Amino acid sequence: MSKYPDWFIGQDVDATTLDLMTENITVKPGSTVRNNTTTLADDPDLATIPLAVGTHWVRLTLLWCTNTSATPDIKTRWAFTGTWNNPFRACIGPAATNTAAPDAVTPVKFNTVSAGSDCVYGSAATTAFSVAAEESFAVVVTVAGNLSLQWAENALSATDITVQPGSAFQNRQIA
Repeated sequence: MSKYPDWFIGQDVDATTLDLMTENITVKPGSTVRNNTTTLADDPDLATIPLAVGTHWVRLTLLWCTNTSATPDIKTRWAFTGTWNNPFRACIGPAATNTAAPDAVTPVKFNTVSAGSDCVYGSAATTAFSVAAEESFAVVVTVAGNLSLQWAENALSATDITVQPGSAFQNRQIA
């Protein structure tokens, strides 16, 4: 059951009521570069996304590149400061063994991973952006908190991994 406000005939439309009906979108405005670390850390732009008590739909679209080597790959994890059910997320993107360019990815990853576990995507040595999508319709929050994307290299390397502008979280409370 979707979470919509109660509407009454003759009720004025206001910003609060409309806000309850739309999804929240947090778009990364600039790039973030990391290298020489396999330690997961919050992305500075895709963090502190509030989730209230209830059930949420959450989707991540991730854009990144590793321009000089396919070695480091990228690993992701969703973190939450409140209490939740550590939901499974559907992960679609280049599999960890991929070294092909973004328009020729082989093999492709189609699997589920819990939000608190690593999901690894393979990279190509190119400035073209790779893309991955992660999604869950079953994020159950019992104590409100903030959602964040954590990411790092999967294999230690001096090669830069750059998470690009346009990467985004979308979320909406559905119950």
